[in-house]
Amino acid sequence: MKILAVDTSSANACIAILEDDKVLIELNNEDERTHSQKLMPMIDEAFRTVKLSLDDIDLIVCGLGPGSFTGVRIGISTVKAFVDSKNINATGVSSLESLAYNLNQDGYICSLIDGGHGNSYAGLFHIVKDGLGFKTTEYDLKFLNLNSNELIDFIQNNKKFSVSDYPIYFVGNATIIYKNLLENLHFEKNNKIIFSNEKQNIISSISIAKAGYTKYKNGNYGNSNILSPIYLRKSQAELALEEKKREMCDIKNIEISKMQISDINKIKDCLLQDFDDFWSVSVLEQELENKQNLNSNYFVAKNAQDEICGFVGVLTIVDEVNIMNIVVKKDKRMLGIGSCLLEFVINFAKERSYKSITLEVNENNLAAINLYKKYNFKQVGLRKKYYNNTDNAILMTLEI
Repeated sequence: MKILAVDTSSANACIAILEDDKVLIELNNEDERTHSQKLMPMIDEAFRTVKLSLDDIDLIVCGLGPGSFTGVRIGISTVKAFVDSKNINATGVSSLESLAYNLNQDGYICSLIDGGHGNSYAGLFHIVKDGLGFKTTEYDLKFLNLNSNELIDFIQNNKKFSVSDYPIYFVGNATIIYKNLLENLHFEKNNKIIFSNEKQNIISSISIAKAGYTKYKNGNYGNSNILSPIYLRKSQAELALEEKKREMCDIKNIEISKMQISDINKIKDCLLQDFDDFWSVSVLEQELENKQNLNSNYFVAKNAQDEICGFVGVLTIVDEVNIMNIVVKKDKRMLGIGSCLLEFVINFAKERSYKSITLEVNENNLAAINLYKKYNFKQVGLRKKYYNNTDNAILMTLEI
């Protein structure tokens, strides 16, 4: 059986062509930035070198990750195209399983791929070998923090495995980074820890091919639908979106109250850094300490954690409310806090029977202008070169 193996999940994109267990060729590209450019030429070079083509391939094995989100997709999309166009059998192998096969032995193997910030992709494997090669592979995969007890719990309490008194082999780039930490692990079952060598810590297309061949012999193969990415954790974009959603939910718990001196003390050290649209701390202090100025009011917006997310200053003159400034903390912008503050001012004006709300805004502050327009503020004037003697100020009014 002729096997084509492809993996682009790590910094090393690799392909191999095997005939059963015999390696015909292996090629690597260690520049992660060029995987999408180099993969097809590598495959073409490999076929030309061994004088074969896709028509000669009986099984394509693809690395499914975990690893680089973009890299995983490059390999899978390429293999899917081959499988669909030539109707070739396919199977997928996790990066963690391929590392376990690097050791070329049976036993209990823990593969670890660095996930950054003390985290690791972890795979626990029990590999059984017979006279014809690898016979079966049981496994479990997880994304965990190596600085906690998660790894010990993952190995020791895993019901799929019986690792009492057996050595555990560790393989993968995270075993190098966290070797000192791993050497100090204490298993209740007295498992001996054995580390792989440097070469075995690199994901290999040969190992992917051998693991895929085992899957094929066990009946675990099919068409391109069998190939799905293994991520174990969410992408950075997904994590950022979830964090944004959580913060959006926090907006429902925003409370707006009159600013106190204690509020200024909380933010004075970071005011100009985190609230870059405001003038200075001294302005706030003077406004709050001036008990005779009853026309000036400042209000703060706090979340459920009592964190000041923004504030607004208003000046009341006869039957008009003038918004002096609306300021939102940099890392809390685009969450609706500005809208909460503006709605508060509008309700403040309505409850006290003021007739209009006025403000001025830098003509380049499009986000603020769009917010005011959303609440039906109309442009009524222009002050040329008002800001720093360069930018114009747009005057806007809302009739109540």
